Amino acid sequence: MPRKHPSETTPLLDKGDEYLKKSYTPGTPAKPHYVAYMDRAEAGLQKVKIIVFFGMTAFIITAVLGYYLIFKLSGDSSQMSATMQDMAQSIKLMHPMSENMAQMNQSLLQMNESVNRIQYSAGHMDRTYTKPMNMFNRIMPWGGEPTYHPATPFVPFPQQQGGSNGNNNGQHSQ
Repeated sequence: MPRKHPSETTPLLDKGDEYLKKSYTPGTPAKPHYVAYMDRAEAGLQKVKIIVFFGMTAFIITAVLGYYLIFKLSGDSSQMSATMQDMAQSIKLMHPMSENMAQMNQSLLQMNESVNRIQYSAGHMDRTYTKPMNMFNRIMPWGGEPTYHPATPFVPFPQQQGGSNGNNNGQHSQ
């Protein structure tokens, strides 16, 4: 077979690009193997960005709140310091009252001892007059049974340590 001229073998050459489109269709280019990894890495980075953003926001909020709490605490501590100074001055003013309370305590101890002595004396007097009164009760028409009054024990009040009632030897004076 004789060779034909190229214009005879390519009837669509006159029409331009159509021949190329029909005769050669290039395949879709395959994605390189690292593109899928890069897509996953990009999605992971987006998640990390969101987490870091919310973490930084939470840190800033916590820092501001901490600063506010420290500021309030310093104000409260200065107020507490002023209150403690006022209390110290009040305690200094109460020192004479403490001395007066000690004197009142000593007076109450002495009164208690005196009442104890009165109780002992009344019990002793009761025992002294019981026998003669029993005799008179037997003679009288309305008399009744004889009464007996047991002895009233003398219970001395315990001394304060150091003998604060004036006795240096710590003995009970009668």
